[in-house]
Amino acid sequence: MRRYFQSLGQMTRDIATNLSRIFALAFFDYQLGSKDYFLGSAWKLLSPFIQIGAYWLVFGIGLRSGAPIDGIPYVVWLTCGLTPWLWMNVSVVRGANSIYSKATMLTRANIPTCLIPLGSVWSCSMENLWNVALMVIIYLANGCVPTWTALGVFYYIFCGLVFLSVCSLITSALVMVARDFNKLIQAVMRLMFFITPVFWRPGDSIPLALKIFNLCNPFAYIVRGFRNTLLYNTPFTAAGTENAIFWCLMVLLYLIAASFQSKMRKNLLDYL
Repeated sequence: MRRYFQSLGQMTRDIATNLSRIFALAFFDYQLGSKDYFLGSAWKLLSPFIQIGAYWLVFGIGLRSGAPIDGIPYVVWLTCGLTPWLWMNVSVVRGANSIYSKATMLTRANIPTCLIPLGSVWSCSMENLWNVALMVIIYLANGCVPTWTALGVFYYIFCGLVFLSVCSLITSALVMVARDFNKLIQAVMRLMFFITPVFWRPGDSIPLALKIFNLCNPFAYIVRGFRNTLLYNTPFTAAGTENAIFWCLMVLLYLIAASFQSKMRKNLLDYL
């Protein structure tokens, strides 16, 4: 137990004292992501635009015939949920593969392994600013007017950063142990897209088990938070129970992440 708390303290110190290195890694990954493309950074806006358009055509026009939800145009309702989902999906997938993709660099440079997945999450978050810009354009173009509760989006962005950072610390270690976890994580994320209320509205008819699951589901918590603050004028403080569940889960995941990162740090060369 004493050794575990030493590992926990070491990881926390590594993160706290190397924030500038995390941001440097994130900025490097962000620039590297578009340097080989003719359109460059334009793809960071075109890609979510195409994805949102495709989902709107299928779910909004094809299945719902353009019907609004709670008086809100479906394209706005969809965009406010799909924007955080795209951010989280990319961050989880890339974060899981982050240490493995930079294994050679880790063997040559004295960099704490826990910094790599955090840099990946921040890089994806920088790319997500394009998605947020597109969301704001669609939001305002459809006549939606934000109220003071919209400031709660910044709280949910912070929650997303915490969740994705902790998640990437765990998944990146798992992928180093067995590459099969990378495929498993991608499959789980595809499943989570459908059981998380991204394109569908939770109602009273859904099974109780799914209601309980989405109450504890961090993806659903952040998607729901974006919509509540932007579309339903609900402050984040109104979700007291959900907030408590989310932060208790984050503490638990951080404790697990410390154990995983400690074992991986000691056996990095063996995993390679």
